[in-house]
Amino acid sequence: MVASFSVPALAGTAFAAGPDPAAEAQRLVTALDVPATRTLVSDPLAKAKAAQERARGARASGDLQHATELDALALTWAQVADDLVRTAAAEKQLADLQKQVTELEQKSVRTQALIEQTIARRGRAEQNLSTLEAAKPAVKAATKPGAKEPTAAKPAAAKGGAKK
Repeated sequence: MVASFSVPALAGTAFAAGPDPAAEAQRLVTALDVPATRTLVSDPLAKAKAAQERARGARASGDLQHATELDALALTWAQVADDLVRTAAAEKQLADLQKQVTELEQKSVRTQALIEQTIARRGRAEQNLSTLEAAKPAVKAATKPGAKEPTAAKPAAAKGGAKK
């Protein structure tokens, strides 16, 4: 014998909880069927619209259970389309952020190079300053009143060194 199961209490009962799936699906389809998103979501929207048409046909023939299921299917496809639009927006935002990060990294590298150049220049300036300060006492001693003028090298000595 073949057992048959019947659930008379659930016959004709809508399985969707919350708001009306047909109205929600229609709201999403209307919101997403605009030129800005039409190319991105054309396939899921077409499937949602087909499910809506099938649900209207089932409702017209008195098959409320299948009409409700088809409304839920239409809502699912409309939600898929909505998810695609939100995903595309998130990916665009991500691409913009990645571009900004790249620009900031480049600025950071250039700034670091400028800092290193400035540090090197400062080091050279400090070295030149210390060299000049070290030479300053010799110049002061040579310019003191009563001090002998530094003697220039004698040309004969220079000639004698060159004849060797």
